[in-house]
Amino acid sequence: SSTTEPCRGAEPCKYVDPQPTDPPCFPSSATVQRADGETAPLSSLSAGDSILAAAADGTLGFDVVSSFSLADPSAKAAFLSLATATATVTLTPTHKLPAGPAKALKQASEVAVGETVWIASPAAGTLVQAPVLKITKVVADGLHSPLTMHGGWPVVDGVATSYNSPAVVARNKYLVPLVESVCPTLGRLVVAAVNPKPMHYIDGEVVEPISLLEVAAAVAVTAAATLGVRKITARK
Repeated sequence: SSTTEPCRGAEPCKYVDPQPTDPPCFPSSATVQRADGETAPLSSLSAGDSILAAAADGTLGFDVVSSFSLADPSAKAAFLSLATATATVTLTPTHKLPAGPAKALKQASEVAVGETVWIASPAAGTLVQAPVLKITKVVADGLHSPLTMHGGWPVVDGVATSYNSPAVVARNKYLVPLVESVCPTLGRLVVAAVNPKPMHYIDGEVVEPISLLEVAAAVAVTAAATLGVRKITARK
């Protein structure tokens, strides 16, 4: 199996052995369906948009794009394209998607020709199985990963996908709305502390890797500022 090393400019993209830190992403040209029924490229999404997503039981609905979603339109990377008879999804080899009758989440690099993935059937309001007929390696612009606010599997290019493992998605459907409402900046700093690569967010902010000590310092400053505001408010 293989994965991608993001590259820029004239630098050639090469496949390398999979690494746990490789971003699970789609190219800029990948598409989703908005709540109004329009098809839109991932490069046009903003935090707060509603997109077609699936629950683990296969039912279709809409979920909200989180501000923790990733978007790096300037990147160029290598992807795998998994083609069924009616849909083709292009994603990095480390990106997960439900596969097989049990909808087990697998990395794209682990899916084989003949294995089934799950495609959206809006008319039926559910996902349906479709066998993978062909897998190809392609190079494309952009690295995007829409993280849904409430744990839905984003339907990208007509195919159900998942940004992480079932355990992480189940946790984040409670954690992400809480962090976004309380202190999203600190949330991004915590993510930067556990990722060795810069994080390119959907609003254009790029957060470089930092240490846990720097996160602790930021938490202390934020706590002190919050306490000061409360004291001033109490005196009024």
